[in-house]
Amino acid sequence: MTTPTAPAPAEPRGLMAVGAAGLAFEALVLLLALPAVTTAQRGHVHVAGVVYLAALAVLLVVLAATLRRRGAVAVASVTHVLVIAGGVVTWPMYAVGLVFAAIWAYWLRLRRTGGRA
Repeated sequence: MTTPTAPAPAEPRGLMAVGAAGLAFEALVLLLALPAVTTAQRGHVHVAGVVYLAALAVLLVVLAATLRRRGAVAVASVTHVLVIAGGVVTWPMYAVGLVFAAIWAYWLRLRRTGGRA
């Protein structure tokens, strides 16, 4: 006879909210960077670069809203690589992407340990 196994402990609800807030804040930073990108390049920025950063911001907002769904955490992790790649548009995006990727990695660690640092 088999013994019933206890269900896996649920993630703390507040921890998912912190992850969603982090993604939303990252989207806000990207949106605030758009005017700076266009003026810092003195009009020599490609439209595709601006559209790329704006699309990333929209994707981050959608991921923040759907973070509880299955697979959203994996997609958000890949999106951080795309934000780092935004450094091709303007070099400060490398730094912004790396900072937010480090914050996301710490959040993933907290999520894995159940909210205990």
